Amino acid sequence: MNQFGKKLGLAALAAVTMLSLGACGNNSSSASGKSANGENKMTMWTFVDAQGDFWKDAAKSWNKTHKQKIDLKVNVLPFDQMNQKLTVAMQSGSGAPDLADVELGQAATQLKADKPPYYPLNSALKPYDGKLVKSRLDNFSKNGNVYGLDYHVGTTVTYYNTDIMKQAGVDPTSIKTWDDYVKAGKEVKAKTGKWMNEVEYSAYFQFDSMTAQQHADYVTKSGKADLANPASVRALTELQNWVYKDKIARPAVGGSLDNDQFFAEMNKGNVASVTMPSWYMERMADNMPKLKGKVAIEPTPVFKEGDYRSAGGGGTGTMVTNQAKNQKLAAQFVVWGKASKDQAYKIWEKLGFDPVRYDIWSSKRMKADNKYTEYFGKDIFDTFVKLEPDVHSVTKTAKVSPALQDYLLKNTMPSTLLHDKMTPKAALEKADSSLN
Repeated sequence: MNQFGKKLGLAALAAVTMLSLGACGNNSSSASGKSANGENKMTMWTFVDAQGDFWKDAAKSWNKTHKQKIDLKVNVLPFDQMNQKLTVAMQSGSGAPDLADVELGQAATQLKADKPPYYPLNSALKPYDGKLVKSRLDNFSKNGNVYGLDYHVGTTVTYYNTDIMKQAGVDPTSIKTWDDYVKAGKEVKAKTGKWMNEVEYSAYFQFDSMTAQQHADYVTKSGKADLANPASVRALTELQNWVYKDKIARPAVGGSLDNDQFFAEMNKGNVASVTMPSWYMERMADNMPKLKGKVAIEPTPVFKEGDYRSAGGGGTGTMVTNQAKNQKLAAQFVVWGKASKDQAYKIWEKLGFDPVRYDIWSSKRMKADNKYTEYFGKDIFDTFVKLEPDVHSVTKTAKVSPALQDYLLKNTMPSTLLHDKMTPKAALEKADSSLN
């Protein structure tokens, strides 16, 4: 699952948690229509408590400024349960909510259909032309239609523990390339005994970003898997070398960088840096209190001059299902809820994400006091503004993408990073052979 879905969405949820603006209602679209006071009833499913709260607040704000009122019932389900339930509802043609948060990997599966079971947002998006980061719209698009609007851009950066870096005598601002990074990692390991990083093998945000920053992709224009391209081989080789050759990193505890085990390692000061998307700020602020005021955010190192210094990581699109009673109104609400100026500010202030509406990134309000500026400092978006032109992503919505991602997680990453069993080139060639 993505970057910002797991921690809040799965905690202590043995059953469905109901968040609503009124009384709890039926989960399905059959409950949609008009309420007794004339409001348009809508249901929404999400897998993150904070996102549920965000939409509760959005509905309240919408009702203050729009004639067509909305009575929104938000259901927060565990990630896997929601995906299973949504898949069944969409395939059967009944029982789906009006709105749903769909993680990027799941969206790739949903959008494989010739006619995706979602309502296009194109018309609702027109007032915001030129104000939204296009690559984040592309992630949820097919055949010219945009079916979902993301919460964030997911600007990938490198977070450095300044205490460890100072102890090692390394200035994070001097690290421009991955060669610089390895050299710094060896200094960190020799002088502090700490790991420079940990390498994920049950996720691949690092691999994604290192491939994308080389202007490369996993999928050809014709839709075939192309994992064994030189850029991907270079990225995976770099990660494998950190563990088995350079010995500046180890396989991540828990398999990924987005789990409680790894959060504890970072919080204890056992790891000097991590390269992850901007939504990781929420993880750090909530799970690594000891690092408050001790984290430097810098552009991602590059392989060579001319590479992108960032990439877009993760994503969750809010989508209008084809079972929604008032699809046009639901689309207007979804787009307004994320793309209107005040709502885009709230995405930063309440969720800690870099909003898809990038024209606000340079505004004074982005430097105002909140838990993220208190943790990281008020100049966070100075870095993000500089990196915005560099935010490119690998393709996640091709027909082959779901199978490709599954293969990477089950085979390629464990065989090269958890275990030193295969060379990256051989592992990626084997993946292409299996997928094409």
